[in-house]
Order: sequence, then C-alpha cells, then structure tokens
Amino acid sequence: MPATHPIAPSASGRIAGLLAARRNYRAEVLAMTAASRFVAFYGCGAIFGSIAETWRELVGRNIDFCCDSDPAKWGKTFSGVTCISPSELEKLKDEMSVFVTVGNFEPVLAFLAEKKFPCVHLVYKYDLVSSDYLFRQNLDEVAEKLERVRSLLADERSIQVFDAILDRLLDAGSAPGLMAKVCEGNQYFPPDLIRLKPDESFVDAGAFTGDTVTDFLGRTGGNFGSIHCFELNSSNFQVLQSTVAALPGRGKIFLHPEGLWSEPLDITYSVELSQSTIGAGEARGHVDRLDDLIGNARVTFLKMDIEGAELKALEGAKISILANRPKLAICVYHHFKDLWEIPLFIKGLVPEYRVFLRHHTNLEYETVCYALPPEDVCG
Repeated sequence: MPATHPIAPSASGRIAGLLAARRNYRAEVLAMTAASRFVAFYGCGAIFGSIAETWRELVGRNIDFCCDSDPAKWGKTFSGVTCISPSELEKLKDEMSVFVTVGNFEPVLAFLAEKKFPCVHLVYKYDLVSSDYLFRQNLDEVAEKLERVRSLLADERSIQVFDAILDRLLDAGSAPGLMAKVCEGNQYFPPDLIRLKPDESFVDAGAFTGDTVTDFLGRTGGNFGSIHCFELNSSNFQVLQSTVAALPGRGKIFLHPEGLWSEPLDITYSVELSQSTIGAGEARGHVDRLDDLIGNARVTFLKMDIEGAELKALEGAKISILANRPKLAICVYHHFKDLWEIPLFIKGLVPEYRVFLRHHTNLEYETVCYALPPEDVCG
C-alpha cells in the first residue's frame, strides 16, 4: 500500500514564495500580443473551441485568424474565426503572435521555429482564469490550503503532479513541456490506482457522448452492476443516447438529461465560458442532487467532469458517498481553487479516503483527484 508522504520541510516556504512572486499570466498574454498586428491560434479543434470565448472574456484582444494543417478546414469559420493555411500564416509571421492550441504541441512548435516565427506561445485557458482569480485572494490563506492538500497526498506521483501544476501556473520560467513530464494515460482508470470489480455500479457525471462509459465497459468486459450517466448538454445527450443504444448491457445503463448540483434548479448555462457556467449563457437545463436522483441505489465508482460544478455536485452526493464509500475520480482542473477545495471536502467527508492526483494531457486539462477507501487501494 502506498505510504503517505508528509509535506517536506521546505514545501511550505516554497509554496508561499511561489505565490508571492507569482506570474500575472493574463498580463503576460496581453504583453505577448501588444507589439503584433495580428493574433492567430494554431489549431482549430476542441481546445480552440474551448478557449476562444474565455480569451475574449479575459484578454479582450481580437483573434484575427485560426490555422490548421488540415486543408478541409481552410476558409471555414471556427468559433467566429476564419481558418487559414500554414502557408498563409507564414506570410504574416512578422506581424503575428501565434498561440498554439493543439494537444500534441511539440511538432507544431518545431514547425513554427523552423519557419522562424518570432512570437509563438502555448496558451492555457484555465491559467488565464486562475491568474485573474489569485490577484483577488488572501495569499496566506491560499498557501495554507495548498500545504494541507500537499501533505495529505498519498503517493510521490501525486506530489509530482501537484508541484508541476503550481510551477506551471505561478512560475513564469516554466518550460512548455512541464505537464508532459507528469502526463499518463488511462484517464479515470489508472491501473496503479483503480481496480475494477465485476459488479461495479458506476456513476458518470459529465458523460459527454459516451466515451468514458464505452471505455468502462471495455475494461470490465461488459460485467457490471449498473451505470447512471448524467449529461446536461442537450446536443451531447442525443449522441450519448445513440452510443448507449449500441452497447452491451444497455438495459442496465440509465441516462439522465440533467446535471448534478447541490440543490434542484432550472438553470441557464453556457458550454463556452471559463468556469462553472451555471447561470450564464442561453442554453436551458435542469440540475439536481445525485442523492435525490438515484435514491439509495448502490454506487461503487463515481466520476465527475462537469465544467467546474464538481464541488457543488459532491455536496449533493454526500449521502451516497457516506453510504457506499465509492471510488472517486473527480476533475480538479477547471479552476485553481478546485485543487484544494475538492480534496479537502472529500477528506472532511470521509477521513479514511486515500487521496491521489494524476494528470492526463500535455497541457493543463484533465487533472483528476482520485479518492479511494483503504480497502480499494492497490498494492
């Protein structure tokens, strides 16, 4: 069983020092664009779609072009921005700040360096949000909470992930490949932490179009107790329905066209803004407490990736968690404060849980807090 690693004597001072000397990432981004006539984003996929509205909200500088290596995208519009080819981008390179928005960013950075683009950067959506947030906080209180979380992490890999996140967000000298060093596959099912049993009762909050459920079924060989899928976005939910209709055991898979929260609410939401978006945007939906939606149904594994609503949803799942002590896989990357609020909430609810962090992309996306009762800890 992995041993708990107490906080190193120097960690407290290091966290406080990083916070005191923290970068102003939003100001840095504005400075990056100040001398450029144009701003372009390289990559027109999901990352660009996710960050475009946040950029407009927090940076305010117009995005003049997006660029992609796929000829099928050239001339088309993505998030209100026209896509141009790499050769068209190169013609404007001396007047251009380029922000890279692809997960496999190293070949793109190498290409832009080869072509001698003078102003190229990775861009981090959630760091824009968190940098702005930190400048309104009591840093002593933030440091104390971060120290508490670091001290309760249950293995060395978790501490490495935790420290990498702080370095990326707070240290202006962080290397672009920092998160790649702590990235690993098997999101929600890392084999060193998660041991699936034949009768798992799985709750997938933020089921999207069924990708995680499909992965879960593949890993269990279709042997499971039940699955409850929650998806607030109506477009995603329609695809989820089609996905599940073709899956084995679909009679034990229950679909809920709503989100999870700490109380029942009819809400508006946005799928594009920067944080938990309940109350923003024009889309309409319903959120409710997991405890009320599934009653006393058995839960052995609870996963949440719900755009910053994870803490509120955990508050609405307290009865289920206390009654079942399920394995938890909760995303903590949508806002910096999730990094301390969610682990501390979980430990306050069930002190026996062992808490781990794993990171699953080369960028800032997909950091997951895994919390396991002692009987489910591998090793």
